Amino acid sequence: MPKRISSKNVNKPSSKKIDTTIIVALIALAGTIATAFFNSPVILEWLQNKPAPVASSAQVQQPSNSSNPLPVASVPSASGGNGDCLIQYFANIEPARQMSIEVGTTNQDYNILSQDLANKDFHGPIGIKLTQNGKMIGALSFLFFSDNHLFKITAVVDANCQAVTDYSNWTRGGDRNSLQDSDTLKITLAAGSFSLKFVFWRPDVLRFDFQ
Repeated sequence: MPKRISSKNVNKPSSKKIDTTIIVALIALAGTIATAFFNSPVILEWLQNKPAPVASSAQVQQPSNSSNPLPVASVPSASGGNGDCLIQYFANIEPARQMSIEVGTTNQDYNILSQDLANKDFHGPIGIKLTQNGKMIGALSFLFFSDNHLFKITAVVDANCQAVTDYSNWTRGGDRNSLQDSDTLKITLAAGSFSLKFVFWRPDVLRFDFQ
């Protein structure tokens, strides 16, 4: 006689196991959504333009007193000494009209420029840098009037291009800024007392002695 199946076994629902395939699919879908979200142009622009957090006053560190501070660019002085200031002092004198004379020099010639020879009024301005052992001790500028054999001093300065007032026409006295041919200018500088002789050697040459 066949065994009767109990009605309790027929109506009892069987247990179901969670399908792992669905879980993997859901994780993949979540990752795809997150990637799309953060790669969105709108989101990227918002993240890039988001202001950085402002540090509180307690978090801002003041620079400490270091023994090795950052270097500070130096500003050159207009009176730099040793000839540096001549760039400004001789600014209106062409380089070809500038010369340097060392103490002890005799018979140093200056060839008058051809364009100055064509000028009937005067030659110059001409600048002279006075040196001792190659170091600038003073400078002066002048004009030369060839028709009158006259040298007109326009300025005398020291090593820092500061005006010098202690100078004179040692040969004949009178106006210290007016020297005739072969007159000597006496100048007192920080380095001592010096004499500069002006000579109209030839129509196109001036000659100087510096002692």
